Parts: sequence; C-alpha cells; structure tokens
Amino acid sequence: MTMATRIVIVALAAMLAAFPARAATTIYAASVLSQTNVTNANGALFAPDGNAATILSGGELVLQYVHPLTGQGFAATLLALPTSPAFNFLSISVGEIIGGVATFSAGASPFVDMGAGGVINLDLTALCATVSATGCSLVRIQNLASFGTPGALLDGVSGVTNAPEPAAWALMMLGFAGIGWRLKTARKRILNATSRTSLGSAFA
Repeated sequence: MTMATRIVIVALAAMLAAFPARAATTIYAASVLSQTNVTNANGALFAPDGNAATILSGGELVLQYVHPLTGQGFAATLLALPTSPAFNFLSISVGEIIGGVATFSAGASPFVDMGAGGVINLDLTALCATVSATGCSLVRIQNLASFGTPGALLDGVSGVTNAPEPAAWALMMLGFAGIGWRLKTARKRILNATSRTSLGSAFA
C-alpha cells in the first residue's frame, strides 16, 4: 500500500468520524402492535405531519419499533387541543416481547398534556432496564383521564436506537479492511522468509 493510499484512507476515516451522529440515531415506530379506544392509530407513526392519532380517555396505544430503543431521547409530539381549557393525563411505559409475550416495565413515566401541543422529551432508560438489558422495542402510551377533550392527539413518536449509525458502520468497515491488509502483508512476509530459508538450506 502506497503512502498516498494510506493518507487517503486516514483522511476518509477522519471525515466519517467527524460526521454528526444524526442519520440513524432517530427512528420512528414501525407499526401499531395493539390499540384500545384509539382512532387513526397510524397517525402516531413516522414523523409528525398533522395527521394525529387520538388516544381517547381510558385508551392505550402500543407501538413496536424496528430496532430496540435505548430509552434515552424518547420524544412524543402532541398536537394542540381544539378546546380550552383541556387536559389529558398520560402515562408512557416501555417493554419487550419476551417468550412471545409483550412484557412492560413495572413503572411508567406520567405527564400532563396541557392542550398547547409540542414535543414531550423523556428518558426511559431506567424503566427499560427493568425489562431488558438490550433495549425495548415496545412503547405504550396510555390516556388515564381526559377533561374538556375526547382525548390526546399524538402526532409522532421517535427515539434513539441501539442500531449502529452509518458513520460507525463505515469506520468498522475501514477497520476490517485495515486488518485484512495487515494480515495479507504479514502472510507474504512469512512466505518470503520461509522460501528464503528453504533456498538457503538447499545450498548449504
């Protein structure tokens, strides 16, 4: 490998490491696992777009993610309620499918939807740790009670995943390529040394 090739590889690795970690850190719920007293449940999937799911009073919505979430950086987007004053008392818990059964954290993170809308940011790491050591792929949003409104308007749910980001994948591939190159050159050196030793003993 020439010096110029080495410089290019080092520069490429440095650029990938400097990329902001945002390409795959945020993923969105892949599907609705279950719902009770919810209208337009699919409105809670993907990025917020104004087409919200309505979790009615006493209702619950369970979303299943493609990759387990770390629990950090969980965010739920709520739309403003059309009437005022209006409140929803919500509860969020996380879980995992264990032995084919949806198992949720013993506790939950409560918050009040005051009707103004906006993004609710929560850290569910401690709750997730009570269920699974590798992350939780289920999120359950419950509407415990509503006042002055039929329910909460949930317009999107996102979270940080355990899946490696593109920059991390690229750096890992460069690392494997470097290891492969080192093994190849080491093998060539051993073969050359062995052939020289064989030739030397033949002429001795």
